[in-house]
Amino acid sequence: MQKNKIATAIDIGSSIVRMHISQWDGHNIITLDKLEKPTQIGKEVFSTGHISVDTVRELSTVLSGFCDKAREYGITSVHTISSTAMREASNQAYILDHLMTRNKLEVRVLEDTEVSSLLLDAMKNKDYAPTEKTLFVYGGTGTTDFELIKNTEIAFAHSIQTGLLKIAEMLRDASEFSKHVEQMAEEYLDTFLTRENRLQDLWKANSIVFGAPDLAPLYEFCGIKPEDNAANIPVKAFMEKTGQQGLLTLQGELLYSMITLLSVLLRPTRAKKLFCTEINLADAMLDLILRPGAKKSHGESLRAGAISAAFDLAARYHCDIKHCEHVTRMALRIFEKLRKPFGFIKKQDLLLHIACILHESGHYANSDNVAESSFNLIKDAQIYGLCSRDALITANIIAPQSLLGVTRNVVRGGVLDGDDVLFAAKMHAILYLTDALDYSRKQKAKLSDVFIEDDCLVISVQIREDFTLEQWLFKESAVLFKEIFGIEPKLRINNVYHMEGKR
Repeated sequence: MQKNKIATAIDIGSSIVRMHISQWDGHNIITLDKLEKPTQIGKEVFSTGHISVDTVRELSTVLSGFCDKAREYGITSVHTISSTAMREASNQAYILDHLMTRNKLEVRVLEDTEVSSLLLDAMKNKDYAPTEKTLFVYGGTGTTDFELIKNTEIAFAHSIQTGLLKIAEMLRDASEFSKHVEQMAEEYLDTFLTRENRLQDLWKANSIVFGAPDLAPLYEFCGIKPEDNAANIPVKAFMEKTGQQGLLTLQGELLYSMITLLSVLLRPTRAKKLFCTEINLADAMLDLILRPGAKKSHGESLRAGAISAAFDLAARYHCDIKHCEHVTRMALRIFEKLRKPFGFIKKQDLLLHIACILHESGHYANSDNVAESSFNLIKDAQIYGLCSRDALITANIIAPQSLLGVTRNVVRGGVLDGDDVLFAAKMHAILYLTDALDYSRKQKAKLSDVFIEDDCLVISVQIREDFTLEQWLFKESAVLFKEIFGIEPKLRINNVYHMEGKR
């Protein structure tokens, strides 16, 4: 990364439009300038479903001023992003076209999973005293995102659909019960964190890193001055102060929400350290742009988080984890062998990986129609690092259109194109083939080699017991594979056991 490189990012938020101009100085990202302007976008979208023409014009005027400021720094390429409000606006296409035509800005509309992964990754790039298990928490307006890091590996990633603004609104609505509002607030939030057994993993952390766009009220409450927008807050003193002062005496609903959230997290985790850092989407995007190696590490984080989330769902849906892992290993070996001949991109194997982990999830909801049930569970699943398009492709890998007999290509903001549908069908053929090789769920076969020979995909396996059922089902699944790929799979078996168990 070039030293002293300058970049800018604009975040069109629900209540504020902000632009940050930052520079990489060789060691850290330094903020050079900030511009912010309140907006009614979120209020309009959440009340009417669309953004008015007048608001769009005001937004365009604000962005023109922002771009003028960027040019003063010699910046010609402005990274512009938006999330919830723009994504929910029924006239999104018109707005994006207007901003492109008038402001020459291509606005990238992010989904919730993309937003949370960007913010959490940027938080991880800050300097903290490392601990064995660190829980990263981002308090957004409408959601709260969690990521548990255990020895540098993502052990758990999840979001709950309540955030600082929603907590504040609940407290405001419950004001008539003022004598009990503190207990209500903690129980309300605790419900989100404990209603599902998988969230108990959060309590394994021994330190917490909390991020939010504005932490000045929290710092003032704690009586500390942060260094470089980050602060180490003594846990014991924090808990004692909240208990002595009482939250009802606090000024500011968002401060009330932050302290409530932190109190609910600190009690069960018994974390010894609490770090707080100011972070917003513009800063997170600039971290990705400017920090050396950030894009690569972000990609690796997305992959690890998606796989972790998939295994979490698999456990939740009572999938046979050993079977899923066995199928995954074989499927990825076959994918890698076919990757270059069929023009697949290396990172595409992630969707196959997720599909293999979750391919039998439908048994949880409806064992009479596993394909349809699996499809519906996965297409609507919130999987860390996967956008809705990726989730829909993954659902089609498990249960493609031809299998269900209906067209399932509609996704938020558009439809799956022909290439997506074809890719899903090819990945389904691989999944179908490898699932057949472990149909008994006993992991009888160990994959020893995969290679292409004379227009055939040769799969060499070593087996440890009778393999008749799998051989028969492999033959059945090979028909579909040959139809889709144009090459015939052939099974080569070593160490064959006879029916009576003798070689």
